[in-house]
Amino acid sequence: MTDSSGGAIRGRSFLRQSLVICGGGNAAHALAVVASRTFEGDIDWLVSTEEKAEVLRQGLAAGGLYSTGVISGTADRVRRVSANPAEVIPNADIVLIVVPAFAHAHVFRRITPYLDHETLLGCMPTRGGFEFDVTHVTRSHYGGLPPTIFGLQTLPWSTRVKALGREVHIGALKQEVFLAALPAAKAPAIAARLSRILGTRVIPTQTLLGLTLGNPGQFIHSGLMYGHFHAWRGEEFDEAAIPMLYAEASDETGEIVEELSNEAIAIARRIEAESAGALDLLPAVLPIHEWLRSVYGHVTADTSTVATCFRTGPIQARKAPMIQSRTGRFVPNFDYRYLSEDVPFGLVATRALAEIAEVPTPTIDEVIMWAQGALREQYLVDGELRGADARKLPIPQNYGISTLSDLIDWYSNDDVRSAASRARMSSVSL
Repeated sequence: MTDSSGGAIRGRSFLRQSLVICGGGNAAHALAVVASRTFEGDIDWLVSTEEKAEVLRQGLAAGGLYSTGVISGTADRVRRVSANPAEVIPNADIVLIVVPAFAHAHVFRRITPYLDHETLLGCMPTRGGFEFDVTHVTRSHYGGLPPTIFGLQTLPWSTRVKALGREVHIGALKQEVFLAALPAAKAPAIAARLSRILGTRVIPTQTLLGLTLGNPGQFIHSGLMYGHFHAWRGEEFDEAAIPMLYAEASDETGEIVEELSNEAIAIARRIEAESAGALDLLPAVLPIHEWLRSVYGHVTADTSTVATCFRTGPIQARKAPMIQSRTGRFVPNFDYRYLSEDVPFGLVATRALAEIAEVPTPTIDEVIMWAQGALREQYLVDGELRGADARKLPIPQNYGISTLSDLIDWYSNDDVRSAASRARMSSVSL
């Protein structure tokens, strides 16, 4: 017997399907609205604290959460908001984690005791190491492989909360997003189901490794921040002088973003070639110029180069992230997710794969070296990923995967992955 998505109906019987949103930020707000328009079932919402849960409840009760922008709607299918996973996770059909990458492992630990093995556990967006985190954290609960997991390479939208629990603005809708799953064979059915829930085309790909290498945020956000601020020496900006992140991207910055992407493609080609057909990575590792045209081409005036895609694309009003240093004066906010997430869980994850594949990455190295100074962290030391902060990340080396054959086996063989999930990470405490 199958459900309306074509997937097998689970052993226990439900009159209604259940979706749980984990997270309380921009993407979670947008998902609550979008899923209310498309998901034929109950929607529950799990957040980190009772205080945040109460704020969301008050907002939903006082007229409801609504969206503006390219998608208009209300979160009128949200049944319950809770800070207690025991109230919402049991019996969930789909759990979607929409929190920053640094919080993934914490969310996994909170929800794992209440997960059913048949629950679809997804991350939106996934980031480098998601699959290592989830298999490690859930291992003790299941005694082997975790439930079916999946990840989207990016969010389907560009979105910002305007008022917590009350208003979210959805500024741009991507035409398509990539998805991968473990086991890989389940990706097509999950992608079809998510396409309906998210209201955009979700394309199944073979492996989460491809999503890591093809993650566009690591090239775009890190590259734009490097382009705007690599020569910054502490000067303050008045509000009128704050750079427009996309609209003022230089041609040189566009070239840097493109070179970051090219190096990731070289890594993917090397791993794919060595796998002798076991891994098909390149469909999810698009050149960044091709990705920008395929995702935002319909709302971009000039797609001739990466830089013109930025300057004439859909997010022209966005300024570079800043913090106020004193009244009326601002300095760059390097702790914003464009560096604090997209470097350690993006470029560093890709650099870890380059180290295993023995592929040189001079531009990635240059941006990481600058960013680790801005973030006051240490990843690269003398050209190798042996900085103290690299040891805290969910990269393959921290799970005992140090050779190309080990890496290929992990992604292509369920038995190898199950055995590896039982091994302790080296020098990492999750």
